[in-house]
Amino acid sequence: MRAPGGERAERQRLVRVARGLEEGDLLVRGAGVVQPATGEVFAADVLVAQGRVAALVGAGSGTRAARTVEARGAFLAPGFMDAHVHIESSLLTPARFAEAVLPRGTTAVVAEPHEVVNVLGAPGLAWMLEAGRGSGLRVFASVPSCVPASEFERGGARMDAAEVEAALRLPGVLGLAELMNYPGVLGGDPHVWDVLDAGRGGRVDGHAAGVTGRDLMAYAAAGVHSDHEATTPEEARERLRAGLWLMVREGSAARNLEALLPVLRGRPRRAMLVSDDVSVDELLGLGHLDRLLRACVAGGLHPADAVALVTCNPAEYWGLPDLGLVAPGYHADFVLLRDLTGFEVLETFVGGQEARAGGVTPPLPGGGVDLGPGWDTATFEVPGHWPVMEVRPDQITTGVGEPGTGDARLVVADRYGRGEHAACWTSGTGMKGGALAVSILHDAHHVAVLGGTDVDVRAAGRALEALGGGVVVVAGGEVRAGLPLPFAGLMSDLPPREAAARLAEVTAAARSLGCTLPYPVTTLSFLGLSVIPALKLTPRGLLDVTAWRLLPREEEGGHGAPGRRLERAGGGGA
Repeated sequence: MRAPGGERAERQRLVRVARGLEEGDLLVRGAGVVQPATGEVFAADVLVAQGRVAALVGAGSGTRAARTVEARGAFLAPGFMDAHVHIESSLLTPARFAEAVLPRGTTAVVAEPHEVVNVLGAPGLAWMLEAGRGSGLRVFASVPSCVPASEFERGGARMDAAEVEAALRLPGVLGLAELMNYPGVLGGDPHVWDVLDAGRGGRVDGHAAGVTGRDLMAYAAAGVHSDHEATTPEEARERLRAGLWLMVREGSAARNLEALLPVLRGRPRRAMLVSDDVSVDELLGLGHLDRLLRACVAGGLHPADAVALVTCNPAEYWGLPDLGLVAPGYHADFVLLRDLTGFEVLETFVGGQEARAGGVTPPLPGGGVDLGPGWDTATFEVPGHWPVMEVRPDQITTGVGEPGTGDARLVVADRYGRGEHAACWTSGTGMKGGALAVSILHDAHHVAVLGGTDVDVRAAGRALEALGGGVVVVAGGEVRAGLPLPFAGLMSDLPPREAAARLAEVTAAARSLGCTLPYPVTTLSFLGLSVIPALKLTPRGLLDVTAWRLLPREEEGGHGAPGRRLERAGGGGA
């Protein structure tokens, strides 16, 4: 039984306030309430007590509360929820991420801490939940299902089914995160199926890039509930027909919303909007879920239908019955909006209080960069027969180009002290000199260096070691710009605007070297993700994801062409 001060007492007071027998804590007067459950907007005053909505009462009813907020015709919508986001991809700690998104109307997120867990294991998940609790944002989590992402990767940690099962019992954990090793699902890989079995009984997020037809049916039949990898209307409809919830992704690395708007205009019952990966500069410059809502309404959706995609739909999917609506008994997490086209946020409330980000980020030991003692003399030859990785600026998939057609080299080096590295050629980045280097490389999070002579590559690697992880631009062996990411080599605890300014310096330095990618750091960070077609680079070599094999370093059937090394003025290959 609960103590008198527990939920029963709180709910009983809520009932008395709703009946008008007691004064409420907060009254939002004169609002246009957005009700995504019915697809309407209506005038009402919203009465709050105990951090929850007590009642919606007629405008001008004379209801009183200890505190009143005058909406003056502004619109009151449920707080926005991002149902699938990697906080680490913002380059910010949870507290700093909250600073960036709370003013944009986001009140809750389901974090997929795949990045920090691949670096540090289960302690990374516990840290994400702890850091989220003090952030001012409601931070839930799903348990990473693929650590490492595939058999071709070795990161800083590995989670087996027993560890996943234990993690699923942690407070704030809602289910199993994106099951990205779909070849393992379809092929009956015992480790993958052990993890899948551990997640049964709860939500299981999917991640099935390019999977269609009978393979998609088989993937859903395995017990997966959603997918966020649809890039065309045909793929989106196929997922909905297969009973999967459709997560429409619009982030910094992959932009699918415009292509999928025709599907959303059909008002599918099981759909939501997610950001997946969004960088700090875009959060501050363009927004978070508010930006996606603007695009939806501009694309023809009714505002209430658009709002449903970031409120009641994700709350229903994740089993959060007290979130997602402005209605009696629900948490008083809501957003006061100037209008329903621009979605300009006037005020954000969490639990009936004006939202305030804050809290001290807990320490996170470990997770630095160790390239090994042989790094200072390493060379980075590319096998002459390897195809070229064609980089796409607005997708995380890559294409396949003919050998010899690349214009910028990519080097990926193990950052956990094992001394492995590999190099391939890319096209589509525009890099003409110098190097851009990161310690963010989905999902094992090794060091990736785009462009540069061997001298630049080595200098960039050592610079990342000195920072404990981060992002740097190097030219002529000298660092031109950088952003330290001391939390697992992934996140900064700098204020968002300061972090964004440092990132802007990195982007500007990369563009001065010819880079044409809109978000070069984010795009580079996906060039090692071993479960996304078509080509990805790991420290062990170039992976053909479609064929699910590492390409041989020697040409099959012969000795092959000699490898290409990059030597330019200002630094020799050795």
